[in-house]
Amino acid sequence: MKLFCSLPSPFARKVRALAAEKNIALELVEVDVLDPASPVAALNPLRKVPCLVTDDGEAWFDSPVIAEWLDAKPGPRLIPEAFDARMRVKRIEALADGLLDAAVLIRLESVWPGRATEQRSAAWMDWQWLKMEGAVGELERHLATRATEGAPPAFFEGEGVTLADLAVASALEWIDFRLPDRPWRAQAPLLATWLARFSMRPAFAASAPVPPKP
Repeated sequence: MKLFCSLPSPFARKVRALAAEKNIALELVEVDVLDPASPVAALNPLRKVPCLVTDDGEAWFDSPVIAEWLDAKPGPRLIPEAFDARMRVKRIEALADGLLDAAVLIRLESVWPGRATEQRSAAWMDWQWLKMEGAVGELERHLATRATEGAPPAFFEGEGVTLADLAVASALEWIDFRLPDRPWRAQAPLLATWLARFSMRPAFAASAPVPPKP
């Protein structure tokens, strides 16, 4: 199987970490989605990554769909089969993906080469940051409901790693990577503690984005 992706992409990282947890080998094909000649255009009409191409040539997109497809393969389940537990995990994934959507919009508004400096909207970025603060606050409240003696739980849902953990950790580490001036930890001490511990998990740590060389 081939995963067409940008290596720093947090959405791709979520998929890569899930595959690692299940010991599924993926051939990574790094692409530039802004390149008109990118092979992704022929695989995903939205021209987005990640995009998974199976051994029989079928393409799956985007990250929530790919994650479900991979999770159905042999190995530990990271999306519970029981309906209520499954939906709780998917709800956290949706919150993490929404957090990322807002963060990516801030990043694009800040660096998009087709827009002059005077055209960049601080008000637009402030609006996205407001959404990010809301998402981080909700994740913090969720951990608080499961905290023991002031310490966050090891996992967002249940007693083992799930897609919820991978989605949240991928989002937060990408924000640290691309938006280091956004102080999300100030409002979320439990979430910060949880991430520091979860980020050392081997299957997740192996896909950490590499900072560009100075």
